[in-house]
Amino acid sequence: MDALGPLTVLEYAKRFGFEEKFPPYLPIALGAGDATLLEITSAYSTFPNQGVRMTPFSVLSVKDREGNLLEENRSEPSDVIRADTAYVMTHMLRGVLTPRGTGARAAAMASAWPLAGKTGTVDENTDAWFIGFDPDITVGVWIGFDDKRKSLGTAEQGSLAALPMWMEFMQGYIEGRPTRPTRPISRRPATSCFCPWTRRRAPSSRRAPRAPSPKPSSPDPAGEISH
Repeated sequence: MDALGPLTVLEYAKRFGFEEKFPPYLPIALGAGDATLLEITSAYSTFPNQGVRMTPFSVLSVKDREGNLLEENRSEPSDVIRADTAYVMTHMLRGVLTPRGTGARAAAMASAWPLAGKTGTVDENTDAWFIGFDPDITVGVWIGFDDKRKSLGTAEQGSLAALPMWMEFMQGYIEGRPTRPTRPISRRPATSCFCPWTRRRAPSSRRAPRAPSPKPSSPDPAGEISH
């Protein structure tokens, strides 16, 4: 945030759907601001949707008693970030649901289904979050008190308090999919290019003995080149 500038970061926050007027201070990068569960879940849906955020809404349609359609709502798309940036972010967030990530308890589920997400814990454990997604659906979980002065408990962090609820919902969603066991696919944009990287051992401080250089042979008169 310091490198990009607070104003640039806050401009992106608006594009992601955050309506709060955050102050242009560096602590915003550490979560020194408020957001609703709907806002942050909508923001995270940008990543699996190739950089496009769909405006959330509550009512799909309204019909009268005879089944006549009175009202129908549709989400409006808005470009937020580039597709290749969203693809990279998705793969970074998959690292959360690995044995070494903060969402390690969902690692087995993520190994069998393309899942990604992020845990969140507020100071003094007053709020616990988990926002996660697959290529087709984004789900957010928040747990806390209306009075932010009350703590959930010493160990009640996002990975312990919110993640299990998300896992239970996603397990039911996966098992209830009509196309199961077909896995959804995160398609890589044509502009993305990943180079293989292999970790190499550091060179040893001891040098291997070198064989003596062969003595130069006498020149062959037939092979001499005159200048």
